[in-house]
Amino acid sequence: MVSFDARDPGTANATWLSDPRLHALPRLDLAGVTDLVVLSAHPDDETLGAGGTIALARSQGIPVTIVVVTDGAASEAGRDDLAAIRAAEMREAAGMLGAGPPRLLGFPDGGVREAVPEVTRAVDEVLSGHPTALVLAPWRGDGHRDHRIVGEIAAALAEGLGLVLWEYPVWMWHWGSPAHPDVPWDRLRGMPLVAYARGAKGRALGAFESQVSARSGESGGGAEPPVLHERFLANFDRAAEVFVVG
Repeated sequence: MVSFDARDPGTANATWLSDPRLHALPRLDLAGVTDLVVLSAHPDDETLGAGGTIALARSQGIPVTIVVVTDGAASEAGRDDLAAIRAAEMREAAGMLGAGPPRLLGFPDGGVREAVPEVTRAVDEVLSGHPTALVLAPWRGDGHRDHRIVGEIAAALAEGLGLVLWEYPVWMWHWGSPAHPDVPWDRLRGMPLVAYARGAKGRALGAFESQVSARSGESGGGAEPPVLHERFLANFDRAAEVFVVG
């Protein structure tokens, strides 16, 4: 299990792009996909890791169901209104990607491990209603506890229901590097994004203003860096999204 600090600079997108393996990944496509269910641990994970694929699916007429497990309210301490703000941002972002209103399960941010049976039942209810869906979920090796557990739940349910699962990394691009031993190069696959899908993803990420904009300092002090800083976000402005498959 890796550990990381989101406030650190992390690995630059240029470092990842300099590795030829990233450009030579086996390609994915949506041929034959008739239904897409996207699971997210927090509002914005789905857009960071799979927003372009969501937009691409909708442009091809594929129904998309977005399910967000937690309220995302732990990203900034002392904000009693943050859960409502993040829910509104999530709805706006989903619309920008062409998807319908997301299903917000509302479990406490950071508390997925303590609610595994309840989360499993809620996700099972959704997936059982989509018997032919391709499932996208956070990668189990992403290094964030909520991501790992949501990914584990998704993997177990997908296997039991006979559904195909693709896992999207988010924080791997931050703590990892091309040479890091925990980066699963043999299982990485690329989903090329047309210009429309890439643009829709960028606009949707901008909807998460509470996460990507500078914050007011304590007691009215100076501005603090955003939760998701610019160097980190650069890793999600690429011509292809990457999934862990198999």
